[in-house]
Amino acid sequence: MTYKSLAMSFRIQLGFHAANNEGAGGTNVMEPRRITVGDKEYDGISGEIIRHHILENFVRLCQQYNLPLHQRCRGLVPDRGKEPLKQWIRANQASLPKKKVQNRDLSLLDPPHYPIATEQLLKDCALCDIGGFLLALEETDGAQGTLKRDSCFEVGWLITEHPAVVNYTQHSAYDPDPEKHNLFVQNMRIGIYGGVLRIDLDRIGFNDWWWLGDGVNRYSILDPERYKRMWVLLEAIKQWMLSPSFAKQAGWLHHPDGTFEGVIVLSTDGPAPFYSPIKFELENGDPNRPIIKPNPQYRDIIAQLKEKCGETLTVYGFNQPSEFNEKIGQVIAELQQKAK
Repeated sequence: MTYKSLAMSFRIQLGFHAANNEGAGGTNVMEPRRITVGDKEYDGISGEIIRHHILENFVRLCQQYNLPLHQRCRGLVPDRGKEPLKQWIRANQASLPKKKVQNRDLSLLDPPHYPIATEQLLKDCALCDIGGFLLALEETDGAQGTLKRDSCFEVGWLITEHPAVVNYTQHSAYDPDPEKHNLFVQNMRIGIYGGVLRIDLDRIGFNDWWWLGDGVNRYSILDPERYKRMWVLLEAIKQWMLSPSFAKQAGWLHHPDGTFEGVIVLSTDGPAPFYSPIKFELENGDPNRPIIKPNPQYRDIIAQLKEKCGETLTVYGFNQPSEFNEKIGQVIAELQQKAK
C-alpha cells in the first residue's frame, strides 16, 4: 500500500518543566510562553521548538543510516543549502541570465532554473528535502535570486487542556564574589497537553518546481531512497514522542507521567485527516467566556471518518508508550521493506 500522508493527534502529560519561555522582559523572572483565551491563560509549547528537536533527531539518524547531508546541514544551520546553491550557480554560470552591477556581471537565479537547482539540492541532502529551505541570494553572494521549498511535515503547538499551572522558584547564579550573586526566578509547569502533526509523505523527494523545466522528473530521487527518508523521519518522530526534548531542559528536564495516548492516521488519498484532542468552547454559551477544554471524542471522530472513507485510511490508536512504539513501528517496518 502506498501512503501519501500521515497525521497524528495525541495527548501527553509533562510535569515540572520549563520547556518554552518568552524571556524575562527586563526582569529577573523567566516567563513561560502562554496562550490567552478570554480571561484564562493556557500553557503553550511552540511547534517550532518541537519541530527543531525532531529535526535534530533526524540529522543524527541520517548520519547513522548514511543518508546524504550538506556539510552545514549536519549542524542544522538555519540557512541550510545556501552554500551548495551558490556552488551550483558558479558551476552553471554560462546558462544563467546576467545583471550588470557596478561594472560586473551578476548571475541571476531565474524561475526556469529553479527545477534543476532544486533537483540537485534534494539529491544531495535529506534535510533540505524533509525540512525545506528559504535561500535568498544577495550581491555579496555573487548572485541574486530566491529559492524556496516548504517543509514536508508540520507540527502544531502543544496546548494544555486546562488553564496553566505555573510555579516559580528563585535561584542564584554562583559567583565566587558574594556581592556578585545574580538572583533569578525560574518557572516550573505541569499539565496534560494536546498536540497534532502531519507528514506529507508523497512530497518527500518531490521537486515542487519540476513543471518549470523541460524533461525534469517530478521526483529527484528514486523510490528506495524516498522510502528510506520516510522511515528515518518517522523514527525521529518516534524517538521524540518517547523521549521529548525542548528548550530549557538541562536543569528542568520534564517528568513524563500519566497520560500518553493518541491516534495515527495514514492516507492513500491525499492529506491524512486529524482532529484536535482539545477544543475551544464558550463556557455556558457566554460569548464573553471562551475556554479550552479536553476533547474526549477526538479518536471517535477519526474512527467514524475511517468508516466513511474505507480502505483509503488506516488508523492505529494507542494508550501508552509501548502501544505507540508498536503501532508506529509497524509503519516504519512497512516503509523499510519498500526501501530495499
